[in-house]
Amino acid sequence: MYPQLAIEAAAHSDVGRRRSHNEDSFAALPCLGLFMVADGLGGNAGGEVASRMAIEVVKSCFDVNEDLEDTWPYGTGSAHDRDEVRLVLSVRRANRAIYEASQRRDEVRGMATTFAGVLLGGGMAYIAHVGDSRVYRMREGKLERLTRDHSLLEEMLDDDDGAREAVEALSELASVVTRALGCDKSVEIESRVEATKPGDLFLVCSDGLWGPVPEARIEGVLGRHRDLGLAASLLVDIANEHGGPDNVTCVLARLGGG
Repeated sequence: MYPQLAIEAAAHSDVGRRRSHNEDSFAALPCLGLFMVADGLGGNAGGEVASRMAIEVVKSCFDVNEDLEDTWPYGTGSAHDRDEVRLVLSVRRANRAIYEASQRRDEVRGMATTFAGVLLGGGMAYIAHVGDSRVYRMREGKLERLTRDHSLLEEMLDDDDGAREAVEALSELASVVTRALGCDKSVEIESRVEATKPGDLFLVCSDGLWGPVPEARIEGVLGRHRDLGLAASLLVDIANEHGGPDNVTCVLARLGGG
């Protein structure tokens, strides 16, 4: 394990203006360097249950009381390798737990959730995601998206750069998630590793934020407000001012030294 990093964090979540309950779950854990958002799918089928399970299962895999060697047989790798592997495998474990619970319990059959998470440690950021929850990095005043949505729109754009207008015209279909935790026994988890710099600010959020709020507006709020608690609250308020079409959750984490 790395020495504990100096990380400032804040998070805020809200039901939004059009939903009756909040199916988003999140965790901001500076002591572990772990920051996550899960956006439940399935409504009455248990989206809230699925998102909560995703966060709890992944967190449990980083519990300091858990024997790493028993759970993750990668003792010969470097610390960096082991952190990357552990994050991806923890999300895989969450997928399996959600799927198995869905098969056992009729009241939550078909439940699923998106997931986006960042693990900060040792000069690196390890990112894993499934679905359309996103991870952004704010560095030197510039906001950059570090994840690619697993949605019909993104997949069609990968196939045909000229498809955006046609797909966006079918707005209900464009936002359909093509990958989520709990839909099947296995899932393809997208991951990446980024070198970090002091002062880097990471935003993990559900589509209830990035959907109604333009990225330029998000960048402006993060650039103007040093207080992360205030920034998180303002971002949620702005999403609601733009109609609050969905549950909205944002988690912020800033590395010290910048």
